[in-house]
Amino acid sequence: MTNQDYPRILMYTGLFPWENISKSEILSENLIGGNTGNLLFSWSTLNIFLDVPHENFRKVYITLENQLTDYEYDYFLLPLANTFRENNDEELIFLINLLKKLSCKVLLNGIGGQFGKVGFHKFSNEGLIRQFIELLMEKTTSIGVRDERTKEYITEFLGYSEAKVIVIGCPSVRILNQKLKAKKYLPFSKNFKLAVNYTPGSYDRKWGYFIDSIFKNYDNSYAILQDLDEGEMISGEKNLVDVKRHDLIPTFIEHPIIKNKRYKLFFNPIDWIDEMDNFQFSIGTRIHGNIAAILAGVPALVIAIDSRTAGLAQTHHIPYIWFDELTDKTRIEELYYRSCTEMKNFYSHLEENNERYFEFIKENLGLDTRL
Repeated sequence: MTNQDYPRILMYTGLFPWENISKSEILSENLIGGNTGNLLFSWSTLNIFLDVPHENFRKVYITLENQLTDYEYDYFLLPLANTFRENNDEELIFLINLLKKLSCKVLLNGIGGQFGKVGFHKFSNEGLIRQFIELLMEKTTSIGVRDERTKEYITEFLGYSEAKVIVIGCPSVRILNQKLKAKKYLPFSKNFKLAVNYTPGSYDRKWGYFIDSIFKNYDNSYAILQDLDEGEMISGEKNLVDVKRHDLIPTFIEHPIIKNKRYKLFFNPIDWIDEMDNFQFSIGTRIHGNIAAILAGVPALVIAIDSRTAGLAQTHHIPYIWFDELTDKTRIEELYYRSCTEMKNFYSHLEENNERYFEFIKENLGLDTRL
């Protein structure tokens, strides 16, 4: 039963922080939306309503079987990532049908697209994307996008009003709801504990060789896994298949990193951030894998593989390098020192980015969330 003294809140997520659900159930029901990184930005969105009792929250998610029968809410929180992409028809249709039934205030914070390094192309599901955007423009004051590329896609490529689209970055950087600070950066050492993340489904041998060299040359390097099928691999000894199976990265149970258990997978973002405190550097193709390290004060460098990783790194001033800039002469030491130098830009722009996010929330929900 809900508490009548507080608002009723619907949220697009498969998992709330206060739920006691086993890892096996999380995997079998795919409550992470295929990737644990989704929990970083979805759970951080809950900070807007810290004083609201848990019973006033209801979740709805495409992977959940028990869908809604009640559509009367005060707010609908819709944290999304790379929604504008090919092969996302099912989720777009689900959200379109849901939005049509809701009359409450809607907060779309941090949506993005999956584009190449430059330019855009016409997705086969552009009709659904347009329908989704038009519904959101009816139900929100503004749409919060993660980067300038996504804003350009909506306004310049699709032709919608610039006034309705605001670049706010990703709410994940505010999951701790506190002022962030860097740890003391140490001179690079062969014994550094290195957090290495990678994206099996977007593989390229340029970054594959580089990741492989880290694992081979640094015994204290660990794979930070995020994907649903990676969780199934380590829990059920199932190799990744098709486009995700590669010899150079830990995508099969006989890979030395998997055999020697030099990997970590987290189903709670706070545990993830706490564990990152034990590392000295984070590097790889995963934007949220690197954000988790930065939230622990650890320097990080993103290997950008598409607009979704590069765009968010640019918005938050996170150090990054494009994957095709890597060569056989690239060394992790130089990227570590580059990250240590450039991380100051993340911290110097943090207050400005937070203020933009707070203004966006106030504009759409009428709430002042500054602390």
